[in-house]
Amino acid sequence: MIQQFIEGIEYTEIPVSDLEQAIDWYCNKLGAKLGFRNNERAYVDFTMGPSLFLVKTNDTTTSTFLVNGEDHYTIGFKVKNIEGFHNYLLELGAEVGKIIDEGSIGKFFTFYDPFRNMFDVHQHAASL
Repeated sequence: MIQQFIEGIEYTEIPVSDLEQAIDWYCNKLGAKLGFRNNERAYVDFTMGPSLFLVKTNDTTTSTFLVNGEDHYTIGFKVKNIEGFHNYLLELGAEVGKIIDEGSIGKFFTFYDPFRNMFDVHQHAASL
């Protein structure tokens, strides 16, 4: 029998080239709360879920990876108003994909932050 050591996912980290801009984007645009910061990293918290660490780097890199040559996200956000959030991101000038309705699973779309990290957004069908 395997002994259970892991209790859950506490945080995830993404690369950013400008820490001040990242804090502004995630806190002032997306509503996260700043929990800690120094010269190299900051963490922000949303209403639920793991903390998101913003890690300053001079390297050209993102948290996005490729699947069959196409960008793929590493983090998914849960929302209650997918159309409203989609429109809000468009108003901010973010690169945003189309909303896809998956029926009983819910609705989804993807977007990029200012540092080219790709995210998924999901609204469960039960909350539509």
